[in-house]
Amino acid sequence: MDFYKEVFEKQDQARAELQGNTFEKCTFRDWDLAEYDLTKTTFAGCIFEQCNLSMVTLTQTILDNVIFQECRLLYVDFGVCSSFSFHVDFAECQLDNAQFFKRNLKKSRFVDCSLKEAKFLECELANAVFKNCNLEFAVFVQNNLTQADLSTSYGLRLDPDVNKLKKAKFSLHSLPGLLSKHELVITT
Repeated sequence: MDFYKEVFEKQDQARAELQGNTFEKCTFRDWDLAEYDLTKTTFAGCIFEQCNLSMVTLTQTILDNVIFQECRLLYVDFGVCSSFSFHVDFAECQLDNAQFFKRNLKKSRFVDCSLKEAKFLECELANAVFKNCNLEFAVFVQNNLTQADLSTSYGLRLDPDVNKLKKAKFSLHSLPGLLSKHELVITT
């Protein structure tokens, strides 16, 4: 079933009708989809506002220009999503322990998000913006962070030897996290 420009609020649509359907330019507000299976569902140009999507299953799910605002996305594995037209943006979201494996996140925006213990592995993060994000214990391995902006984020620990960082932006306070593998003592 296809849905176009519909607004779904507080579970006014049966959850069983989501899986395997196509949603284009739809808005979901205040939905609790924790641990729900959204396998092979398509979301194109959709907005999720104040939704709980923690531990949701996204196997072969299409997320094409999807915006998440004030959502809980704890332990979500975005690496199993379809790579076709994958593009997501996050504002004021909890993405603790989320996983991004081989995802194209070029120009994606993470604004005021908690990304504690999130994993970014082999991702395309060129021109991505991490604005005011908590990156405590987040893992970055073999990513392209060319021209990415992490200058206002904190808790960053990242190895420059295993990530491409050409013209990436960092704050002075991020230097210890960039040099941590060298076990240097930095004082001010």
